[in-house]
Amino acid sequence: MYETVSFKFSYGKEMRLKIYLAASAVFLIATACQVTKDHERLVQLAFDDQKDRKENSSKTSVNDYSRTEEVYQILSQEELKTSNDFYNAALVLQHGGKSEDFKQANSLAKKAVELNPNNADAKALVAMSQDRYLESNNKPQWYGTQLIELGDKEYLHPIDTTIITEQDRKDLCVQSLSQLLAHLNKQHQKNETDISVYFVTDSLYRTFYPEVKAEMVGTFEQLLEQIQYPKAALENNITGKVLVQYTIDANGNVKDAVVVDGIGYGCDEEALRVINLAKFKNYMNQDIERRSRVPFEIKSETNKN
Repeated sequence: MYETVSFKFSYGKEMRLKIYLAASAVFLIATACQVTKDHERLVQLAFDDQKDRKENSSKTSVNDYSRTEEVYQILSQEELKTSNDFYNAALVLQHGGKSEDFKQANSLAKKAVELNPNNADAKALVAMSQDRYLESNNKPQWYGTQLIELGDKEYLHPIDTTIITEQDRKDLCVQSLSQLLAHLNKQHQKNETDISVYFVTDSLYRTFYPEVKAEMVGTFEQLLEQIQYPKAALENNITGKVLVQYTIDANGNVKDAVVVDGIGYGCDEEALRVINLAKFKNYMNQDIERRSRVPFEIKSETNKN
């Protein structure tokens, strides 16, 4: 009798232990199988970004601006979780209009690779965003991802070939210099051995765009980042655009800047200061008259400053 009772007790305890272990295993498996979903809105924004480019949409620039603004809003309010989240955000910012957009795209792409080292698209975007950031600051690119189409053929924005190695290019899933040279040789039907032959120069650019008399170094958006909103204008909630007339001299410097149509409250003086910071490539090698409107818009971050 005692042996029977002892056996039943031992058997019940053993079964409870087995049930507990089985339940724990099921819980662990279920937890492991829970895959974090990609941010749906970022997926859509990245899709729309590529769709505009495939269809060569006339509204691409306008859409790029709105998508960039929305991505920054998402970044400020939500936490990205997946490698694809960081990649999709970076892809949109890669097509922004300012140097800081490209820098942010580079940081996001690096994070995407950190979360998923097999994300080849994110690796390539690390290289592309780095090149675009350098180009936007009028510096040679490193990887050779930034090309410009002149006529029916492609040319390269200048590359500093001493910064990185071919292994660095391979690690980021971009073409080697020899592959890039072969591509350009095939397109131009040449057999060059020096890739610098295909670098864009001022004279080459001028050949294809003779109507462009002078081109700003960097972007106008970068120049506007230098604006220090006048205190009087902030206090009086003054917004608007200041029309400035100026001369670009043969060396690409601004001179003789004057306000043609101002809005006052210190904005006119600030517009002159900012315009005088501009630097141009003067393709005419002579004085060129130009007018630009400098916008003053009060944003939330402006008030904080």
